[in-house]
Amino acid sequence: MTLIPNTQTVVSYAYTIKANGKRIGTLQDFSPDQSRLLDRVRELANVVDDIVEIVPGRTEFTINITRLELYTANMIDALGYDITGTSLAQIRDPIQIIEEWTGPTGKRRTVIYDRCWIKDLKKTVHEGTTTVTETATVWPERVYAGPVT
Repeated sequence: MTLIPNTQTVVSYAYTIKANGKRIGTLQDFSPDQSRLLDRVRELANVVDDIVEIVPGRTEFTINITRLELYTANMIDALGYDITGTSLAQIRDPIQIIEEWTGPTGKRRTVIYDRCWIKDLKKTVHEGTTTVTETATVWPERVYAGPVT
């Protein structure tokens, strides 16, 4: 019998990433990133303490996804596209990615990345382990948290 740890820190949980309702599967890395520009408003002729305030800009979201390439599905297939080939030029529609995890108490949390576009796609052949990984950078238009259930 596995004991559930008595801690508030996330140590283990069931984790699922879906694209257009299908599990992506065999992920090596799923890295959502948020960043925003900050502008310093400065006071002229004040050499000691010239920053009046910092003004935040818009938030940018990026997701990096790395997975093992499978004989049955490449990255474009795993992201839910039904196209022949592996060219980004063939992709005409955005996808929805849902990040979903379940904790030891059974509560589920979700983050929804809506209207995602693939910015770049690359494949890497690792010589020492003879594995092939694919990496995609995805830009979502909107990000929001789903309800905790």
